[in-house]
Amino acid sequence: MDNYIVPQTKHTPQIELHYSDKYLRIAGDSYPENAMEVFQPLIERLESYFAKAQQSLTIDVLVDYQNTSSTKMMTDIIAKLQHFHETEHQIKLTWYYPEGDIDCLENCEMLLEDASFPYAITELKD
Repeated sequence: MDNYIVPQTKHTPQIELHYSDKYLRIAGDSYPENAMEVFQPLIERLESYFAKAQQSLTIDVLVDYQNTSSTKMMTDIIAKLQHFHETEHQIKLTWYYPEGDIDCLENCEMLLEDASFPYAITELKD
């Protein structure tokens, strides 16, 4: 599989899925008009990736701001990751938030509250 790379724009995050490194990075603000157009292709690639037995994926998320539709899509992605974890795939997620941004921290905690895969919410120091 070729890596899946989507460059960051003013309204969308950079998405990098590196299959051989078993690594996903989502970084940048996310407030597109249609978040499904941005994130659905990633979900489809994750489903294909995890179709093989015993896959692992390390994920770094660095999204400071996201609109409601992006939050919904991130909820869907986390639910998919939870499903993959429950079907014996190894998931490890770290969500980074800006130093002192309590709203972002609380959003991360809300999004990950039902996750049982290993995750960390880490403050990025300036």
